[in-house]
Amino acid sequence: MLNNLKALVVVLALAWVVFWLARPLCLQYMSASAYARRRNVWFALTIVAFITPTFWAYGLFALILLAWAGARDENPLALYVLVTFTVPNASFFIPTFLVNQLFDLTQYRILSLVIIVPAMVRGWNGSLQSGGSKLKSADWFLLAFLLLQVAVQFPYESITAVMRRSFLLAIDIFVVFYAFSRLATKQQISDVVASFWLACAVMAPIAMFEWAKGWHLYTGLSSLWGDPNVFAYLMRGGGLRSQAAANHSLNLGYLLAVSLGFFLYLRHRSQKTAFDWLAIGVLCAGLFTSGSRAAWIMGVLVALLFITFRPGAAQKLAQATAIGAVIVGVMYVTPLKEAVIDRLPVIGKSDQDTVDYRQQLYDVSMPLIRQNPFFGDPFVARNMESLRQGQGIIDIVNGYIFTALFYGLVGLFLQLGALLMPLWQAGLALLRTRSQDHSAGFLGAGLVAAFVGSLFFIATAGFGPTTYLLAGLLASYAQCLAREPTATRAAAPPAQRRSGAGKFA
Repeated sequence: MLNNLKALVVVLALAWVVFWLARPLCLQYMSASAYARRRNVWFALTIVAFITPTFWAYGLFALILLAWAGARDENPLALYVLVTFTVPNASFFIPTFLVNQLFDLTQYRILSLVIIVPAMVRGWNGSLQSGGSKLKSADWFLLAFLLLQVAVQFPYESITAVMRRSFLLAIDIFVVFYAFSRLATKQQISDVVASFWLACAVMAPIAMFEWAKGWHLYTGLSSLWGDPNVFAYLMRGGGLRSQAAANHSLNLGYLLAVSLGFFLYLRHRSQKTAFDWLAIGVLCAGLFTSGSRAAWIMGVLVALLFITFRPGAAQKLAQATAIGAVIVGVMYVTPLKEAVIDRLPVIGKSDQDTVDYRQQLYDVSMPLIRQNPFFGDPFVARNMESLRQGQGIIDIVNGYIFTALFYGLVGLFLQLGALLMPLWQAGLALLRTRSQDHSAGFLGAGLVAAFVGSLFFIATAGFGPTTYLLAGLLASYAQCLAREPTATRAAAPPAQRRSGAGKFA
């Protein structure tokens, strides 16, 4: 408990600095009252989590506080993304007398039940939705994929288990995508993007501290609650791979890479160049300490894609290419070569065992997929024992291969349909608007870059809830621009279009 209190002091100190420095930029995208309320909720949840000996005491407090805050927030989905990473996503079964296991409660599910579901209900009354309650094509693809998951397991599970699986797929995936795909205005989307970046900006210096001290600040919390993170202390190149409240270094690296793309959009309203470089530097440093090579590559990919898609792309892309070449050259002739370049896959020379494992996963998986190509095999893991690692697990790190193995090519088609359709729509909207609406062009560039980077990362780590959240934001972006007449977007004064100072509709 004493170590948890020490960790709490460090977390609060670093978070306070970030919230203080980030406030001027965040107020460009949200009201002062919303920022203060969300910040205070973040601090309250963090303090209670670290001083509470059981998850259930924290869970009860979180349910009450978040229900109160969500009902008062002008954009509850922005509150959702800010507080998602206040604590690790530990898992605890809800005790009950009626069935053996009701379902396990996590931080994500608390947030879905008390923030997203009520927001959806209010959206059905017209207060939040941009596209109404009618299901769209991407919704149908996702529903079909989730129903397929239930159907594949149905012959082997009890009715109670089928009901549990259906409920959890609904609150873990569908409601997240549905709610974030119904944001009504670009201002609400920008609010969510700013809040997501803020949550990651808090984790970045925490990650740097963990790497420097060799001490995970949040693992004691999970251990005290009874769900220890047994794979937390991962090493790479002799250094600890940080994870902050993301529950794994891969998750942390992915989130920071997404937030980098988001910040490149947010900074177009910033008036402080020094702060911009500081924020980018902290995000990149936190990304480095995660030790996730896939996330490093994703971060570079997101930055290049943003520069490619943003308004005025040609000049900025040339500048970025020149700067990147200089940075790589400097690293290659300095000790940084061993710290960074030599750890990269393919071109690097160290820690290549994980690359070899991924190749082995591909070699083992392809014949198994061909054996059950349409709907997969729910028991395929029994034929993959050669992939069992020293940790005792078969780690199917490629999300696309995972879906094809367990749910077949039909499942992969449905899943990708739900994700690629919003990307296609948002990409078309971005191409139409970036020469007319400066601010909307930057927003679209940030969203598309982050999502395309996510599609790359999935091939190295798997799907996660944030993937569907980003797809939902893309759908909202496309819908918001589709409702705006082209003449309206082009009517903003030239000065506003250059500076991005004009308000969103």
